[in-house]
Amino acid sequence: MNSKEIVRFIDELSREKGISKDILAESLKDAIFAAVVKKIGKYLEPEIDVDIDKGEINIYIPKEVSESETSNWYEIPLEEAKEFKEDPQLGDILMIPTPLEDLGRQSALVAKQKLLEKLRDVERSVIMDEYENRIGEIVNGVVLKMDNNNVIVNLGKTDAILPRREMIQGEFYGRGDYIRALLLDIKMVKNWPQLVLSRTHPCYLRKLFEAEIPEVFEGIVVVNAVAREPGDRAKVAVSTTNSNIDPRGACIGMKGSRIMAISNELKGEKIDVIEWSPDAVQFVCNAISPAQVTLTNVIEDDKTLELIVPDDQLSLAIGRKGQNVKLAAMLTEWRLDVLKESEYAQIRTQRLEVQEEEMKQFYVLYNLENISMLTPEQISMLIEAGLDDVVKLSDAQVDEVKAALEITDEEAVELINYTIDYLTAKLEEMETTGDSDSDAILEISDSDINIEQEDPR
Repeated sequence: MNSKEIVRFIDELSREKGISKDILAESLKDAIFAAVVKKIGKYLEPEIDVDIDKGEINIYIPKEVSESETSNWYEIPLEEAKEFKEDPQLGDILMIPTPLEDLGRQSALVAKQKLLEKLRDVERSVIMDEYENRIGEIVNGVVLKMDNNNVIVNLGKTDAILPRREMIQGEFYGRGDYIRALLLDIKMVKNWPQLVLSRTHPCYLRKLFEAEIPEVFEGIVVVNAVAREPGDRAKVAVSTTNSNIDPRGACIGMKGSRIMAISNELKGEKIDVIEWSPDAVQFVCNAISPAQVTLTNVIEDDKTLELIVPDDQLSLAIGRKGQNVKLAAMLTEWRLDVLKESEYAQIRTQRLEVQEEEMKQFYVLYNLENISMLTPEQISMLIEAGLDDVVKLSDAQVDEVKAALEITDEEAVELINYTIDYLTAKLEEMETTGDSDSDAILEISDSDINIEQEDPR
């Protein structure tokens, strides 16, 4: 390969890979420099000039003017030196132009190896600069081939891989097919960036909404949450920053045109667009649609919502193979228990019976009448002061008891200590008898909450 062919190759590479000509020229210069140094040693450094636009490679090798009769890599005869300098003197160092071809086959191989190394480093940097900040965005490409069930996609400047696990079930691509996907990640494989694509990630659906729906792109409609079973069904929660805009209508479009375009891109994936709400219960009720919720119970401890629906809508709420409730749970990040009204009526009766029994045990054990020091009148006075059970009385301050009963400090201290002794004896008795509900009974006054709500819609 001569100088012009090399320059032509570099020029084509610049256009194909989108790499700056200046960067490629510098890489070529470094490669030729390494080849020349390999040939002549590094006693004196050569000068290399590469001009891709003019198609020129100029190499200048330092040679000493000598009495030698023939030129070599280090010396040039005095008579021959006169072609490059007027009145040259012995010992002068002249930069003598040398064609690339004169360096020989070995030097050409060294130059080629160094150039490929440089180009690989440059191309790696270009790929990282181009795509590192595009992770999470949609990219377009053309299918090159199938490799071990993975699709190799050309994105223009580089290739990417669409793994089988990131493909919608049933998808098949042939060579030359156009493809859109989410740039999911960039992994380093053998020191080379491998772009990983996805068509199943929830973020891909979010980005399709931005691409296909102007209101979403402009920020008027916000996609708050996405849940998918790729290729089958998805739920998308949307809201608006403009009260005059219907976010669901904007996403669905006239006669469903907008949502249909997105669905077609996802191989017919059915997409439910629901309205997001800052109220968790309202949001869950929206998410479980098309089923209608008549009652909800919030169980805060494990972030669970019980949804009570009419008997004839249970299968609608749960969906085929549990898909509807599963997607609603993914979308809202709540654990959802769906119950039909007839079933919940029995559960509610059982819960009320348990609560009633616990309350009964509480009042039997912790009624102020169990404190023999108190008269009926004093019990009434304590209840009026908010110290209406043994537990509260045992935790009360001396000043509180003194003020409530109009007694002395000593009498108040004696009453509190008596109450504590009573409470301790009762707890020890319950532990001895193995009553596992003692803690629950003790705390019942603080945990008595109403978790039932009518359907907020």
